[in-house]
Amino acid sequence: MEKSDRGTGKVVFIASDITERVQLYQEVKRLANQDVLTGCFNRRYFMELAAQEIQRSMRYKRPLSLLMVDIDHFKNVNDRYGHQIGDQVLCNLVLLCQKQLRTIDTLGRYGGEEFVVLMPETASEGAMVASERLLGKIEEMKINTSAGSLSITVSMGLACLDRGFDETHTLDTLIQSADKALYAAKDAGRNCVKKG
Repeated sequence: MEKSDRGTGKVVFIASDITERVQLYQEVKRLANQDVLTGCFNRRYFMELAAQEIQRSMRYKRPLSLLMVDIDHFKNVNDRYGHQIGDQVLCNLVLLCQKQLRTIDTLGRYGGEEFVVLMPETASEGAMVASERLLGKIEEMKINTSAGSLSITVSMGLACLDRGFDETHTLDTLIQSADKALYAAKDAGRNCVKKG
């Protein structure tokens, strides 16, 4: 601070624009949490969010459901039409799911052609209704590609946490239950939802 002739102080203030740095940080954070191809959450970030949501569900004894979604015969799509068309199918599926799901639901890419949906505040009955509605919308979807219009079906496995809120219920046990139900859906002829 310098004294002026009048005895009042002067303050020299230097400001720099940090907007660009903030935007860069936000972009890096988004990219770290997002699946590069589809834009939904990647597996790592989905698991982080799901673990937090399960803790909340257990603490307050509130229902929660987890849905695993696997595209039926996706390898055939890639083999017949190529990976670019396969990528279009994945992206279209994610867009449709994002439109159909509630804002509190969390969608993540679990791996390959497999996705997971976490549905907080959703007990078994409501989760089954939502899953069957999503299944129908996916079956109706037409995907316009350079190879023509394509349709897909999915198999779904549903696991619910709506009773027995104790330490035996973890994210791992919920995923295992949903995965087992997913295989039951495939064994039942695919294009259906089974509950674990």
